[in-house]
Amino acid sequence: MRTAVIGAGPAGLTCVRQARAAGLDVVCFEKAADLGGIWNPAGGGAYAGVRMQSSRMSMPFSDHPPAFATDFPSQPEVQEYLRSYAQRHGLLDAVVFGSEVVRVARAAHGGWRVTARTADGRERTEAVDAVLVANGELWQPRLPARLPGPQAPVRVLASPDYRGPAEFAGQRVLVVGGGVSGADIAADLAGTAARVDWSVRRRQLFLPRTLGGRYNDALFSYAGRVAVEELPYAEYLEWMGELEPDYLAMYRATGLLPESGFHGAVHVNERIVPAVHAGAVHPVPAFAAFAPDGTVEFADGGVRAYDAVVLCLGYEMPDYGFVEELRREDLYEHHFWRHDPTLAVINTPVDTEAFGTACPYFEAVAGWAVAVLTGKAALPDERARAEWCARHMGALTDRRYLDCWLETIRLGLLSGSLPDPAVDFAGYWALVAGQVDPARLAGPEPGRARPGALDHRLDLAGLRHRILAALPVEVRERLLAGGSVDAADLAAAAAVPAGRELAPWLPYRQRQDDRAEAAA
Repeated sequence: MRTAVIGAGPAGLTCVRQARAAGLDVVCFEKAADLGGIWNPAGGGAYAGVRMQSSRMSMPFSDHPPAFATDFPSQPEVQEYLRSYAQRHGLLDAVVFGSEVVRVARAAHGGWRVTARTADGRERTEAVDAVLVANGELWQPRLPARLPGPQAPVRVLASPDYRGPAEFAGQRVLVVGGGVSGADIAADLAGTAARVDWSVRRRQLFLPRTLGGRYNDALFSYAGRVAVEELPYAEYLEWMGELEPDYLAMYRATGLLPESGFHGAVHVNERIVPAVHAGAVHPVPAFAAFAPDGTVEFADGGVRAYDAVVLCLGYEMPDYGFVEELRREDLYEHHFWRHDPTLAVINTPVDTEAFGTACPYFEAVAGWAVAVLTGKAALPDERARAEWCARHMGALTDRRYLDCWLETIRLGLLSGSLPDPAVDFAGYWALVAGQVDPARLAGPEPGRARPGALDHRLDLAGLRHRILAALPVEVRERLLAGGSVDAADLAAAAAVPAGRELAPWLPYRQRQDDRAEAAA
């Protein structure tokens, strides 16, 4: 099966790796001159100084541990990691650099025709059997409806254009956006700009990369990430305060700590709260609009003038306009074109704000796509796919939280790459009750199944029995006969109240006012 992969960032590279391992014939088109996607410093996809929010434990692909010693790698370090991954697995000969895919169309007699264009305008068209679109999502920054005119005495730039604080020395700067990029850039400007204002529409939960000497992402196992949802949010904050009492005290003093929320949607940044507490960054009301003269109008009616405004408003939905006939509303499970699943999109769902690690998540999506292409995993029929799209793809602006760590479990179960709890419950539980270390997704490794640092404070035994209760009685009895569970497990599962069962793919809250929300 000839397969075209579009993009050579983390998602595209794992597509090439897994498709080749499955025996597919692969060509990969990358519009830039080098690999990495947004992690290519020359690609313009990320702001200067960006660092991975996931630790070196949780960020890599399952089959390629990082060589760097940095706990939270920089953009160049991530690119070099991706390069070493491509070199180790011999992927680079499949990549055509400097070739932007400008058209994907169904061929008259089946398959696809993929047309790529070089910078000098030369085009080549490939006939392929399948297409995996992995061109990324963080490329087109979202901008206000009205920007200042060219004569306005204010410089306006989006976060990818930020190249460091030096050029803002002595200036009054407004950073717009309460997410990670806004927090990173506002904190970075503190001490260099004459004044840094930070416009925040709603308060977010920011926690440091390390808490109590532990990686932020090592606090809970996969199962622990679900079990902690049973904990009242205020008590969760108390736990974090036990680990970092000075930080939480500063946070409360700033008035920025959200007193309601949920535990998964954690923004990772250890600099912004101290900067606000020290008076080096000044929170201001939500941005409303630019006035024609370049001044900024705020939601409370205030107006202020700035020398520069850095917009960190997120990104527009990915542009799949080069794929003829493709409507994102027709993507089954956000990944497979419902009319013909030989076209798949290897991206995060467009209606989500993703938290967690990228490489293992993309590895899981790509693994599912390759399993479908090779017949190792099956999708529902076209009618069922259409019904799913009708239910789930009609309100893509209603954004939800995506836990990329937990999604790797769901996707791995769908592709068949992880232990099936209905067959090997012991193997399944050993995986999900351990830290979010991707090496463990590739298979059992003695000594690696460490629990999360705070798992001992959670009722994981109860959660285990809720999962077991979600399996049919005959499956539980078969597991007992095979020694994967014992009689006490079966009795505890039978005692789980109706409605408290938990599906093995570990459903989790996706909106603040939801309980665990099923994805299908």
